[in-house]
This record gives sequence, C-alpha cells and structure tokens, in this order.
Amino acid sequence: MTLIKSLLLGSAAGIVAVATAQAADLPTRKAAPVEYVRVCNVGGITGWTMPGSDTCVKISGYMTAHFIAGNASNQYNSASSVPALVPIATALGVANPGHVSQVLMVQGGNVPVPVFNAATGKLAGVTLPNQGNGQFNRDETGWNIRANLGFDFASNTAYGPLIGHMDFNSDLGSGLDSPRGSFTYVNTGYITWAGITAGKAQSFYSFVGGGDNWNNFFSPDQKGFNEPLLMAYTASFGGGFTATIAAQSQGTNGFSGGGTNETGGFSGGTNNSGTGLFAGSVPGPTTFGGQRWPDIVGALHVKQGWGEAQVSGVIHNVNVQDEEFNGTATCGLTGAAACSAGESRVGWGIDAGVKVNLTKGGWFGNFWGAGDDILFTGSYTRNATWYSGLPDAMNGENGQVNGNGQQMFLADAYFNPLTNSWSAPRAWSVSGLLEHHWTPTIYTDLEGSVGGINWSNMNGGICLPGVACVGTGVLSPKAITWLIGADVGWNPVTNLNFDLELMYQHVNQDRPTALIGTVLGSGAFVPGQWQGDSSGFQGRLRITRYF
Repeated sequence: MTLIKSLLLGSAAGIVAVATAQAADLPTRKAAPVEYVRVCNVGGITGWTMPGSDTCVKISGYMTAHFIAGNASNQYNSASSVPALVPIATALGVANPGHVSQVLMVQGGNVPVPVFNAATGKLAGVTLPNQGNGQFNRDETGWNIRANLGFDFASNTAYGPLIGHMDFNSDLGSGLDSPRGSFTYVNTGYITWAGITAGKAQSFYSFVGGGDNWNNFFSPDQKGFNEPLLMAYTASFGGGFTATIAAQSQGTNGFSGGGTNETGGFSGGTNNSGTGLFAGSVPGPTTFGGQRWPDIVGALHVKQGWGEAQVSGVIHNVNVQDEEFNGTATCGLTGAAACSAGESRVGWGIDAGVKVNLTKGGWFGNFWGAGDDILFTGSYTRNATWYSGLPDAMNGENGQVNGNGQQMFLADAYFNPLTNSWSAPRAWSVSGLLEHHWTPTIYTDLEGSVGGINWSNMNGGICLPGVACVGTGVLSPKAITWLIGADVGWNPVTNLNFDLELMYQHVNQDRPTALIGTVLGSGAFVPGQWQGDSSGFQGRLRITRYF
C-alpha cells in the first residue's frame, strides 16, 4: 500500500508540474485584451466608436419609391421677338419698330420662322412639336426611386464637437416629374467646428425647407435640396439664441442644385440661360457674367421649448448681359439705337418665419398632441428672385404646372430692347404649414402659399404720328400665384412611412401691353387673345424605409 500511495502521489505531482509549465506558456487575458465596439454620443450624433480612435461614427439614410400622377391640358409657350413676325404686325396695322416689338403666345411649342397669311388668318411654315396641343406625347404619370446613404464622423475637442458629414443620393426614374435616367451625386458634405460651417450645407437664409410634401410650397428651399456651397460662422448667446454670417455660392451646385442665379427659362427655375420655352425668343438669353462675389447671408435664430423663429437677409450679385442684343445697334423705338445690354446691380431679399409647437391644453383644448406644430414663413426680394421661393415650387416650372398654361417669367433682371433699359423684379411669397398627429402612427400635413412678381418698366406704350400705338411691355407686368397641398401619412412600424400627397397650383398673369395675339395649336392666329391663367395638380404615393 505504501508503494502504491507513493506512486500515486508522485504521478499527481508530475501532472501538476507539467500543467503549470504549459500554463505559463499561454498568453494571458491582460496581454491581449479584446476590444469591443462601444456606443457613443458626440454633439448629438449617436453611433459607434471607431476602433483605435475617439471618433464616433454614424451611418444613416433612407430608401424611397414613388408613383406620380398629374393632369396635362393646354400649354402656351412664349415665342416673341422673332423677326418673321413682322408680317403679322403689318397685317394688323400695328406699328413695328425695327426688330419687332410684339409678344406672341404659341400653344404647343416655339414657332421657328412663321409667315402670316392674311387670307387664311394662319401662319404658314409653322412646325409645331409632336405634342401638338400639349397633351398627346406628354407624361401624366411617373416613377421615381431614391437611395440616400449618409455618414457622420464626430469627436470632442476643447472647442466643442468636430463633425464631418456627407451623404449621397442615387436617383432613378421615368415619366412625370422624375429624373430621366440614373444619377448619383453628393447631396451634402460639410465640416462643423467651434461655430464654423464649411462645405455643401443647408442655407442659413432659409427658415424651413420646401414643406412636408416631396415637392415644394413657396419657400427659398436650400435645406431639402439645392443646398449651397458655403462658409459660415455661428455665434451662440445662450437661451437658444444664435446669429450667423455666411458666404454662399450663387452658381450651380451640381446635380443637386442649380444655384440662385435666375435668368428666366424652364429648367427648374435655377441658373439657366434662355433654354426651354424661351430659347431663341424674347425673353432673350440673359446670362450671368461669372461669379463676382458670393451671396452674403445674415440670420438671427431662436429655438426654445415653445418652438423657433428666424429673420434673415441676403445680398445677391447681379452681373448680367443679354447676348441677343449685346454689341448691336438694334434697340429703342427706332430699332437703331446702341443697346445697353449689360447690367450690374445688387439684389437683396429678406425672410422671416416662426414655428410653434402645439400641445395639449392649448388651442382647442386637448386636440393637439406630440409632434403637432404650425409655422408661417415669408420672403420679399428685389433682383434676387430665386430667394422669393417662387421658382422652386411644385415641379419647378415657374407656375406652368405639369406644362399647363403659360409660365411666369422669373429672373433677376430683364433687358427690354424697346425701352433700351433693364427691368427689375420684385418677388414675394407667404406660406403656412400645419401638422397634426391623429394617432401615434397617422398624421396629416396641410400647407398653403401665395406669392407674386411685379416687373418694373413694363407698362404703357407709345403712339407714333399717323400710325397705331405700340405697347412697350413685353413681359406680363404682374403675376399672382397660389398653391395648396396635403399629405396623409402612416407609420405602421418604426422607420417605415406611407405618404399620399396632393398639390394644386394656380397662376394668373396680367396681359403684356405689347401683346398682339395668340397662335393656337392649329396654327390659327387670334388677335388680342391672351392666355394668362395656368393651373394643374399632382398626386404622389411614396413609401420610405429609414435607417
């Protein structure tokens, strides 16, 4: 027994010794710690800490799919100041100085070299586009999808959070109010630190975006789209009060925005030069002479428990030239004066808005609940028409909703060859928006806008001895437009939205004094007729998944 016990004890001791030696060769937990992903919150950005750094990273975005439908009826395009229209004016017994002073409305497309036949009362040689009366070949339905992917990188510093943000949109669609093809572009990308904002970011002029519908109400929206390139400094005073001074780009911002230079035309109301409806005709091809200095914006903002408010202002460089008449001697009532076709002035605009959170026990007792609010905003501009909020409304068609009727001429300046002078626009808008949540998952947004534009130097005319009187106003001197919209939304589960929206816009424009008539789609010319009204509606079903 003694021998057996000795053998067992010796074996156990040997096993312990070997095990101890092997354990000494293994790496310890302390020598190779496991690093876990940690949740972080820096500057209001909640994400995950990047391994090996103090940077908080957040990934976000959305995917949205749309079906769109709208009405298409009569369309009237401007095709004035075409030299071949002289026979029309002559047949009507209207005085016609030099280059042609009258305005002609054309349904269905521009008139390329028309010749008036007094016997038939029609224009010979007119080739209207295939759309004919503006209906047959024009889309009344459309499809659109968008994928948005965003990244935020934030870290704390002695001067506050250092944040970098970027997000990209990829759009694909066809038909009414949809991108023609597939596009991927930078939507926003900027740095913020110690009150500084630099990059492509939301404008400090805009109080609100374009409303809660996909398409805009009357708002100088540079928050939901068309965000400018900018450099800004914001000072905080406590109590929710801030003041900002910013220099913002006025030129194109790539696919996600055409900038704030308005030259008139039909490319979404942003920085175009006589394209679309007004190509090759009066209103002529007005172009900006390069960026001389940026739009300068100042804003005062307050945000507290009751809501928020802002007042802001902008000055805008207008350095333009009319390429159709520049360098020629074809202006004035004689048609032989040297044209003063260049203009340089400072445009400006002011914007103000207030948003009030509606709570239970307030107006109408317990009707209001969490998330309910009401806001009002308005803008007034001179020679800075984009900041009025009119060009970017609905489909960005300057009031020619879905191609119906006659669009407003919206620009920062217009050269009138008859008076050999530049006309200045005063444009304004007022908008309101109400949001109410009927249940935690069902809500309604109601919005409405009214606005207008007035052109100087567009009234009156002149009578030549022994000849008829001729108007000198080739643009509508005044236009008024209004818009209403509604959105019914449903959130059945977290991060999923169903929205059904409808919008309607109406435009009424005064008759230009130089108008001589309208050419119908058949080619028939109706002297004195003016089509100044335009209206149309559009509906949209959108389904969005956020993450």
